[in-house]
Amino acid sequence: MSKLLIEVPIPSMGATVNEITLVDLFCEAGKAIAKGEKLAELESDKSIFDFESPCDGIIKRICCRAGDILEVGAPFLRIETDDTSLGHLKIDPSANEDAPPESKSSVEKAELAPLEEIASPETEVPQAASPASSTPQNNAVRWTPKGKKLALERGLDLFSITDIVGTGPGGRVTGDDVQNYRGSVSSTTSEPAGPAKANKDTETVCVAGIGYAVPKNARSNEEILKEFPGKTAEEIEKVTGIKQRYVISEGESATSLAVEATNKALEMAGLPVSEIDAVIVATLLPDQPVPGAASALAKEMGIGNALAFDLNAACSGWLYALEVGRAFITGGTAKNALVVTAEILSRITNSKDHETAFLFGDGAGAAVLTPQEGGHRFYRHELSGDSRFTDAICRTGGGAMNPIPQSGDNLDSFYIQLDGGVVFKRAVLAFSDIIESAMKRHNLSEDDVSWIVPHQANARILKAVSKRVGIDYEKFIVTVGKYGNTSAASVSMALGWAAEEGIFEKGDKIIFCSVGAGFTYAGGLMTW
Repeated sequence: MSKLLIEVPIPSMGATVNEITLVDLFCEAGKAIAKGEKLAELESDKSIFDFESPCDGIIKRICCRAGDILEVGAPFLRIETDDTSLGHLKIDPSANEDAPPESKSSVEKAELAPLEEIASPETEVPQAASPASSTPQNNAVRWTPKGKKLALERGLDLFSITDIVGTGPGGRVTGDDVQNYRGSVSSTTSEPAGPAKANKDTETVCVAGIGYAVPKNARSNEEILKEFPGKTAEEIEKVTGIKQRYVISEGESATSLAVEATNKALEMAGLPVSEIDAVIVATLLPDQPVPGAASALAKEMGIGNALAFDLNAACSGWLYALEVGRAFITGGTAKNALVVTAEILSRITNSKDHETAFLFGDGAGAAVLTPQEGGHRFYRHELSGDSRFTDAICRTGGGAMNPIPQSGDNLDSFYIQLDGGVVFKRAVLAFSDIIESAMKRHNLSEDDVSWIVPHQANARILKAVSKRVGIDYEKFIVTVGKYGNTSAASVSMALGWAAEEGIFEKGDKIIFCSVGAGFTYAGGLMTW
């Protein structure tokens, strides 16, 4: 029986769904596949589902990778099959010859197509490219749409570049080619400088002590499900990875949790509280607006003569605060800094909103930073963001524009609201970029990385990130199942938990990464 080569597209998940996130792949190029066998797990902003093979056959090519954001109808994979009922998906076998040679950065177990042939994971979904001009730019260089876009963003002159090598179909310059390009540029343009290489002697501080704290009471999925008849705990755990979260009760507060975490960190550091001359607290909901949480903590700890202030970068807050503390110490503003985070998200979570009711928990974490040599070294962290997605996670009530709800007002704006689909897509890409940037700055391979300590957004996001960056999920410190998403506190709590469990060993290279409302990004390296 004759064989035919078919190209299986990304399926539609509804008339209003235009983009799909490829959460995970369960197939490999060159391997046999059976009809009905699971190929991938896909997610839209409305649902998740398993994508199954439409036929028996051999997978000849995979056109995308885990974590990609794809347009409905974009190529997913190519299968050689004898199932003639799929003749409408048949393509010319010579099309498989367009794939560029695999490089060391390619996934070893699958033949990956250039990402520019499908919807880009880093830009808005592009329209199909028009047929190539018979007179290519620069008399030689041809570009994919994404390659051209990235080149212009970097200030490269498309007409003066002569030494860029294209690895896309027909020798086209792809987005990856532009990102890897280090050649000459036009004299009228300049290439943005990448992150400065790390310098341990001048930029690091010692993390002398860490600690974390959670409320006494845990709240299970089953308890929250009382508001959602027909839903199950298994469904919630599958979607989020969360089994429970801790919430404050009478007598507990952000300040009380911060005090507990701080005492643990000071004990580990062996530093008297009188030596602290800076207190920085990252939080999006202090116990009271004025004075700030840092001042309240300093008072409770008996720190009478120290700078103290709050910082709000949402879920990235603690990493922002650590970087500020590091800069204060290396710059001479402070000697010993107490960097704390405390979040009481249960106060602003709508128990009747299925999108958020299961996600958030309460907790606190703390670190003591000192200028001493040795110990756990905290390197300069990269801080960034993308304000195009400020509406994806927000709480508009409670600010100057709408400080107090009036009688009869809808209270939704006083709770955290999020667009799950947008958050998932952008978070996967941002986490991946942060990790890869840290690895590049410190010249680390995937094998060199001992641990990833990420913001505990949800387990599905973290698994997709693991696939995308090529670092085993077993290297991710994941506590979201036990504590939920505790915003700025989550990285500190995950770090504190792992240290308490004795997971880290001396010399371990730990990468922090976080994505928060705003969107705020942060990440970098710590050596244990």
